[in-house]
Amino acid sequence: MSVSLEALHQEILKPCVRVRSKRAGGSGTVLFSTETDGNFATFILTNFHVVEDAIRVVEKWDPILQRNAKRDERDIVEVHFFTYRWLSRAVGANAIEAEIVAYDKDEDLALLKLRGTEEVPAVAKLFPRGGEEHLRIGQEVFTVGCGLGEPPVLTDGRISQFNREIDSKEYWLITAPSIYGNSGGATFLADTAEFVGVPSRIAVTGFLGQTAVTHLSYSIPITRVYSFLEEQKFRFIYDPAFTEEGETKLREELRSADKETTKKDEERGK
Repeated sequence: MSVSLEALHQEILKPCVRVRSKRAGGSGTVLFSTETDGNFATFILTNFHVVEDAIRVVEKWDPILQRNAKRDERDIVEVHFFTYRWLSRAVGANAIEAEIVAYDKDEDLALLKLRGTEEVPAVAKLFPRGGEEHLRIGQEVFTVGCGLGEPPVLTDGRISQFNREIDSKEYWLITAPSIYGNSGGATFLADTAEFVGVPSRIAVTGFLGQTAVTHLSYSIPITRVYSFLEEQKFRFIYDPAFTEEGETKLREELRSADKETTKKDEERGK
């Protein structure tokens, strides 16, 4: 049994947003939003390749290392939340600026934090960590994303394959149709509306020209999402034992320690 239509709209459709940078676009999914003193801190997951053109690596003078050092510069991107009438009719979109707070090119994942502090319409429900052994080929899923820049498009299909390795990374093959622009969106279990993956690749065929096979798409599995959030020190998104303030402090301490180690290595090498 699939979730009710009302739950489908609230738990699957509304967490989906459109993400736009200067020259690219795709989708995103609201994974976390919490309120403190009337202000909401909201985080959105997307693909790295959706926001890649907003990230540049440059060389600048580092006053701690006393030399030029590489660092990244990140542009602000736009996140579009959709407004609905009669539950299903998208009648407009509100654009909110967002910062790229974490990314991993190899994992093809990026995390955005809204600059706005208003409450968001909905947050995706994460599939429990460690529960992936209970998932099966044939389970029904929904895929949602802003394909071709449209308001969120919902398609259905099934989990068709696990352990599909592409560029040494695991993907899950999903038969819910997907197209360019769906990247960064979400795959949900149809019976529980739980987030289980990020649509990221589409199968293609052809020799001279490549044609998208829209009913064969590859999602980054929830297992890789959890690992990304853990490695980037955003564990509060899935574990209430951690806090945003604590994880921010830990990241700053790790960066300071790395700079200090690099500086000492440079001094010993002189």
